[in-house]
Amino acid sequence: MIMRFIDIHIEGFGKFHKFDLRLKDGMNIIYGHNEAGKSTLHSFLQAMLYGLGRRSGRQLSKKYQSWEYPDDYSGTLRIEHLGKIYLISRDFNMDSLSIRNETDSVEVENPEAWLNEMLDGISETAFENTVSIGQLRSATSRGMINELKSCIRNLNSTGDMSLDSSSALKILDKQKEHLQSKIVPDAAKTYAQLVGEVRNIERDIQQPEYENQLRKFQNLRTEVRTEQVDRQTKKEEMLQKVAVQEATLQQSGLKDDIEIQDTLDRGLELYDSYKEENEKKEKPSRIIIPSALMLLAVLNLIADILFAAAGSPKFAAALNLAPEKIPMIKEIVESSTLGATVPVAICTFFFVLFFMLGSLALHNNVTSGKNLARSTKELGELLTRYIGFSDINDQAVNSFRTHMEELLKVNSELDTNRERLEALTREIQGLNDNERKYDVELQKQNEKQTELEGKLQHLVNVKNRAEMLKRTISDNDALAEEIDAINLAYETMTELEANIKQSFGHYLNKEAGDLISGITGGVYDSMWIDQNLEIYMNTPTKLVPIEDVSSGTMDQIYLALRLAASRLMQNGKLAARSEVEANRLPLIFDDSFAMYDEKRLNSALHFIMEIHKGQILLFTCHTREKRILKEANDDFNFIEL
Repeated sequence: MIMRFIDIHIEGFGKFHKFDLRLKDGMNIIYGHNEAGKSTLHSFLQAMLYGLGRRSGRQLSKKYQSWEYPDDYSGTLRIEHLGKIYLISRDFNMDSLSIRNETDSVEVENPEAWLNEMLDGISETAFENTVSIGQLRSATSRGMINELKSCIRNLNSTGDMSLDSSSALKILDKQKEHLQSKIVPDAAKTYAQLVGEVRNIERDIQQPEYENQLRKFQNLRTEVRTEQVDRQTKKEEMLQKVAVQEATLQQSGLKDDIEIQDTLDRGLELYDSYKEENEKKEKPSRIIIPSALMLLAVLNLIADILFAAAGSPKFAAALNLAPEKIPMIKEIVESSTLGATVPVAICTFFFVLFFMLGSLALHNNVTSGKNLARSTKELGELLTRYIGFSDINDQAVNSFRTHMEELLKVNSELDTNRERLEALTREIQGLNDNERKYDVELQKQNEKQTELEGKLQHLVNVKNRAEMLKRTISDNDALAEEIDAINLAYETMTELEANIKQSFGHYLNKEAGDLISGITGGVYDSMWIDQNLEIYMNTPTKLVPIEDVSSGTMDQIYLALRLAASRLMQNGKLAARSEVEANRLPLIFDDSFAMYDEKRLNSALHFIMEIHKGQILLFTCHTREKRILKEANDDFNFIEL
């Protein structure tokens, strides 16, 4: 993999804003005092290749965001790879990545996959532990020994300084115990019971008694109440009408149709009598006939006296009468066999007859007058009572008749209205009974719905428990699969560890030994690890335990291990030396030589430049690297931050 950094542009990252830096092939010394931003620049390069916050446990996405320019959290990195120029652009706010092939003027379709291929699958962890080389971090001599031994064991066992196979196996054991503790026993059995309970509840709530009829009975009750209001309104109206009609009848003093009809008939009868008597009163015969009859009676009485006087001189003398002066009377008496007896009897008869007839006519006139007075009085009282005035005429009687007929109509309507009122009362009572019935049904429905809600809530709870158990069963299955996977991983790691020890470890020891020899100037020519993973350094005369070397030598061994791991990681364990020399990522050193003395630094710099023909980035807070290379007339690019 032939790759080098060409230039970078930081729009905003940490302390840098609108910052540009151009790099060259070979050695690049990037100098800056403490807090000048060397580590930030180093982190920017790694972030452009791997992004921010991708690794588990890392929370770096906002670490380098500027408080002053939070929106400018982005940058570009231009690289050369396999003879073509690529521009990598990242926006860390949006976590977006784009790559443009500037040589061919095309966009890379899948930038993440392209980066992974370009880096030959080297993970960010491997990158940090191989081509990106920092200072040995342990502060004490004992700590340095432990860290070196840990790095060597891990490389020898797994091919990666950051991986500890024994720790990994312990983690697998611990994880297996943890997973086994999370498995819920009897989950499947409880789930089956809950499913059966769900079915029973669902079958129970399907019963007709739980059918929701609240709306039906509420509507029926509403209809009843509406009809009640309607009937009650009609009843009130009818009560008012009946009250008015009863008041009208009560005011008239007439109780029923019979009294009204009798009063009407009586009034009409009185009026007929009144008219009849008035007509009689107005007739002349009313005076003439009685007078004529009485006159005839008087005349017959006179004739009777005269006939009696003519027949009895004594009677004539007693009355001082002279019947002879009336020849006709005298002749009648004398011509009669019985004398004056017959004429007297006849005249007496007619006298009595005419007198009686005259008296009768007079009596009738008197009676008629009394009847007229009585009819006038009674009819006047009736008219006054019912029409308000006593004048007797056709108009008044017609008004009286109309009033009586209206009273008859009112009384008839009153009877009908009373019947309607009774019917309305019965209907209202029936509606009240229906309302109470519907209230009882609604209460029952509410009780049933409350009971149903309880069953439904219980059903929901049981279903939730079943669903949780279902997930638990699924989790149990997943846990079982994970445990199986852990068992497989355990077996695989154990087998791989043995294989790596036989293959990678051998080549690592050989590669690291060659590098150690070059870095230490031949003081140590190789490294050897025994079956107990104890580490020894080979000298021409003896084996030196790693605990006996100096801290400076430990730094050199640490550097050799990192370089060896880098070379093997990039090219494969069995790669030929020519391939190792040809295919390289840039090496990055971040204050890696802070603990080196002048001699060791001179040796290390020239050795690295000799074995690595690609690009080298050396971040430092000292100027001695620049001075050493300049004194040796070596070609390098010096950048001061």
